[in-house]
Amino acid sequence: MAKPRTRVATQDDGETRKQRYYNGYKRAAQKRGMCGYVIIARGEFTMQHALNHRVVRWLGIAAVVLLAACAAIISLELYKPPRELSALLPTRTPTRRPPPTITPVAYPPTPLLVQSDTFAAQDNLPRATGAKHPFGYDDDGYVLTPPLDPGFVRVLHQTFKDTEYLNLSLVADAAPAPDSAAIEYGVLFWHGQDDAGRENFLAFTVDSQSKFRLLAFEPITSTTANVNAFRFTEIVSATTSSAIHVDGASNELRVDAHPRRLLAYINGDLVIDTSAKIISDWRLRRDFDGRVGIIALTLGEPGAQARFTRLDIYADIKKP
Repeated sequence: MAKPRTRVATQDDGETRKQRYYNGYKRAAQKRGMCGYVIIARGEFTMQHALNHRVVRWLGIAAVVLLAACAAIISLELYKPPRELSALLPTRTPTRRPPPTITPVAYPPTPLLVQSDTFAAQDNLPRATGAKHPFGYDDDGYVLTPPLDPGFVRVLHQTFKDTEYLNLSLVADAAPAPDSAAIEYGVLFWHGQDDAGRENFLAFTVDSQSKFRLLAFEPITSTTANVNAFRFTEIVSATTSSAIHVDGASNELRVDAHPRRLLAYINGDLVIDTSAKIISDWRLRRDFDGRVGIIALTLGEPGAQARFTRLDIYADIKKP
């Protein structure tokens, strides 16, 4: 009995077997006239042999990754440069609303000048003759010296007595007299006087402590015989203003009084703009006589004195 032949496997056995398979397939195809299939088989064998090589496999993987990256870049448009930050911010839709407008404050017009008094003529305010009075002319002004009792002094203009005007402006220059104690001084307007001789008026004042006030003076009922009781009521309470000169320089005080509105200025600065009801009520009183004047009040110290150097009157009076 013949012994079976044995074959020792070598390192190239796998490749030899493939070669034998290819050669056998080639011979069979040649017998059958299948040359095209031989070519295909040869190409399949060559490709399979190449794919079994490690370098070729890694090159294939790299080619696939590169193609995938190129496809992602093209589809996501990553090749374009980034847009500016301003282009990324959301844009606001323009509104059709018109821009807000600021309505200017309308100030009533200043009426015509009726009289300008520098006190040189000494004929528009009362003169102090004979007995000592807390008021009077000096060389180039008019001086008020309020006593401690009743604490104030006022004088009325002697020649302006019109009652038919509606709008009034008063401009006065005044200051504490040299070496004067602390004092309050200003102009009075919207004056009235009843049948018993009791007065009422409004006054705009400043003082030596850089404060201003708007006051209402009116009589009150007293149970004491022969005593004229009165009171000052603050329409605008004492307010500090840096516009007031306290170094002895003169202060320009201006009041624009209208039927339903009052404006007050100190050295050109508007410090009061009020439409308080008392402004119109005072103008409509039955005892209203329309007179104007100046006033000074003490601040609790003797020796207070105010000096006025100008008083201008503007009013829309009817010309004769």
